[in-house]
Amino acid sequence: MNKHQNSNKVHCLLLLAFFLGCFAEGSVFLVSPQSQQIFKLQNQVNLQDAGKESSSQETGYLFETLLHVNSIWSRQEDQLLEIFISESRVLASGKDRSITAIPDRPFYVSLVKGQPDKVIAHTGKDQSILNLERGIASLLQLRLDGPVEEELDVSGLCRVAYNVKSSTKIEKTKRDCALWDLRVNYHPEEALGVTQQSNALNSYELSSDGSLLKAESVEEHRLTLTAKPDVGSLIKSTLTLQHVSQGPEDVKQLSLDTLDAAIESLLEWNRVFQLESDVDGLISALKEQTLQEQLKASLEELQSVDVGKSSLALAYVKLIPLARIANQEQILELLKEHSELLPQLVDLLGAAQTFDAHNATFSFLYKEAETTDEQLDLLEKYLQSLAVATHPERMIVEHLMVFLQLEDIKKREKLVDSIIQTLASLTRQSEFDVNDPLLEKVRAFLLQGLTSKEPTLYIRALQNLRDPVTIEPLLDQAQSREEPNLSVAALHALKAFPVSTFNSSHRQQFEGIFYQRRRRFDSSARTLALDIILSLRPSQEQLGHLLDYLASTDRQFEIKTYVLQKLRMLAEQCPRFRALFKTELVKRSRVNNYNVLGQKGLTTVLARQLSLSPSFNESLLSTQEVYQGILKRGSVEFLLHAGRAQASSFKLGIYTAGLASMVGDGDSDDGTDNIPADDVLGGEDSITAGMEISVQGSQLRPLVFFNGNTELMGHVWGGTASDQTPAYQATTLAQDHEHYIVLASGATLHWQILGARSVDLNGKVNFSLWNRNAQTEIQQNTGSAVLGHVAVGFTYAKLVQDFTLTHEPKLSLEAHLDFYSGIKLCMKLQRPEQLLKQTSIRSVFLQAVERPYAKHVRSTLSHKTAGCTFALNQKNNEMCNVIFSDE
Repeated sequence: MNKHQNSNKVHCLLLLAFFLGCFAEGSVFLVSPQSQQIFKLQNQVNLQDAGKESSSQETGYLFETLLHVNSIWSRQEDQLLEIFISESRVLASGKDRSITAIPDRPFYVSLVKGQPDKVIAHTGKDQSILNLERGIASLLQLRLDGPVEEELDVSGLCRVAYNVKSSTKIEKTKRDCALWDLRVNYHPEEALGVTQQSNALNSYELSSDGSLLKAESVEEHRLTLTAKPDVGSLIKSTLTLQHVSQGPEDVKQLSLDTLDAAIESLLEWNRVFQLESDVDGLISALKEQTLQEQLKASLEELQSVDVGKSSLALAYVKLIPLARIANQEQILELLKEHSELLPQLVDLLGAAQTFDAHNATFSFLYKEAETTDEQLDLLEKYLQSLAVATHPERMIVEHLMVFLQLEDIKKREKLVDSIIQTLASLTRQSEFDVNDPLLEKVRAFLLQGLTSKEPTLYIRALQNLRDPVTIEPLLDQAQSREEPNLSVAALHALKAFPVSTFNSSHRQQFEGIFYQRRRRFDSSARTLALDIILSLRPSQEQLGHLLDYLASTDRQFEIKTYVLQKLRMLAEQCPRFRALFKTELVKRSRVNNYNVLGQKGLTTVLARQLSLSPSFNESLLSTQEVYQGILKRGSVEFLLHAGRAQASSFKLGIYTAGLASMVGDGDSDDGTDNIPADDVLGGEDSITAGMEISVQGSQLRPLVFFNGNTELMGHVWGGTASDQTPAYQATTLAQDHEHYIVLASGATLHWQILGARSVDLNGKVNFSLWNRNAQTEIQQNTGSAVLGHVAVGFTYAKLVQDFTLTHEPKLSLEAHLDFYSGIKLCMKLQRPEQLLKQTSIRSVFLQAVERPYAKHVRSTLSHKTAGCTFALNQKNNEMCNVIFSDE
């Protein structure tokens, strides 16, 4: 192997030496001094769907022109080229159009040590033609005077590698060019982001004396959704410079001593430009349409009855680009004119993330003491949409910080809570520098709130902030506070932190909470600590300790059930963990038996696949923590997967306390109800219940169902929850990505992805004290849409692809509780049939020519996923059989 490698190195060195020898005998220039060379330049650009082979000719264009290249000054290794562009035309789908608008004045390329250095061009040239001239200059960049790792050309600074194929053929590979990834917006969650694969190969053919015969750049850019790699675009561009002949003309030389002097003589009507290109902004210019006009065209899809449908989500993403460029006065006028659409409009303005939209919303809805309850609800709705923002303007964060200091605001507890949660989320999403004064100010404000009368509010905000500096204060709250709800909230916040922010000391503290090494902890605190321990990838020894705990004397069987189900779920998901789990279990005969592994509790932990490719890869993670037969804390989380990355789309949590006194233990004979726990912590006196919602990792203000016996009995006797009741209705931003790519030809590629999810979550509860049973039904209707736009080209030709992806996943959860004789709980989780639809329109335009031309190619794909009822676990099956045995 080494001999083969050495042989290759020697061969390449010999070829290089021979090639450099040719240069020494002839010229270091690709264009001979004092000569005129005529080249044919061609640029073929094709656009096709990323997920399937399509006829690239249907969506491609070819640009052709002749270049008359004159060497008008040369000294040693420096040279100045004068280049005329003539006989230009564009072709697409068999249509041929001449270009007459390109001025016949030349541009110039300066070469230093044989390499292109600057472009000297007329000050009045349009951006795309100037970029084309930079692309032509960059094709002349060929270095073989030593090891080269980086080069600066039309695509910015690139990593390069040369391969000498022979004395007259050389290849250059380009990677990681700076102007291949000019991001405007991007989503920090990988699963909600995009994937880009780019490569370029330049090949050169030279004559025996080193003159350029042919230079060609072939590049390919694949742009896809990370969560669905078959959706996106594939752009291929080939730029070819082919030598045609040597011109007959004698080339007049500039009689100046230096290259700088020669360039200076050209600057009366010209400017000096770097090789590195600038983005051609015209490629991304929006059509002549205002937010007002687009809104009127979308009125039918924006009604309240459309929440939870993909049609509303699609109308929403079409409006976002226009909302982002609208000014405050335009937005205010819109809010006044469309009062019936205010819930949908405040969602839209939150997604816009501009200070104009923010000011318009606050000035329209907040009227100090005169603010109505409806206006407050809409303002909260705006804040909840804004909280999901990935690139908010800094002034929005600053305004919210100031707004919290107003005396009138301090009296409105719910609004204050929502502002604080949004403030924390926006500060995290803004990715401020660790020493940024605004980050320090927000952090200090939230930490100070831990000593207030409502510390849980600020603990939730720290969960949204996720600043590593706040880990120690949260751990202190989790371990030192006697109130169970505070330790649970603190651990819930810590669970949201990235695993990489924890160290070995933190792990030991989480283990101390779970194993109760210092004091007793609430069962929810212990299960949350376990979740964090497992996310830190326990070692063989640490996993062994968890298995040993299953056979311990701890009588908290619901926690043991949680541990066992969590370990089994992880073993199903990860082959490596499964092997470790089996190995450690086999070693422990006192654990590996039915007495220990038999399910004694009602607690449930499970993960179920909701959909797979060709649909999105989505799963559901459900945790139902039971205390004395009653749900104490439960959650259902929807996860979007992309390879190893995953993102939380939506999480619904339910918490209760004190309900065991309402239901009673009954005369259960299942062996679990009368087992005393060793960490009861004084029991649960206060009867409370509520719901917690997290949207894309941003925790919202919790909704309290009732607090105390009086409120609960009012609901029971009044039947206020027996009808279908909305719990959460909103449309929020999901994918949000925009960036530019500059091709080797200087053409600009613009790519934008916008996605939205419209969620309608509702439920009802029937509760009978007489029959001692209860039924709960929760339904979630979700409409999602992704809108993609790709445009690539220059002044005279453009390719465009617009694709949409719509999806309406639905889920229903029914729970039947019977506490007439013992406690029996049956849950049914169902997903109806769902349809994913993908539409793509690829277009080619010949423009700014005598007879403009356009062609459109449309394609549609759909995928149907059958409905199903998910299997939960054997214990649930047994309970369902008992409850419905008489039916």
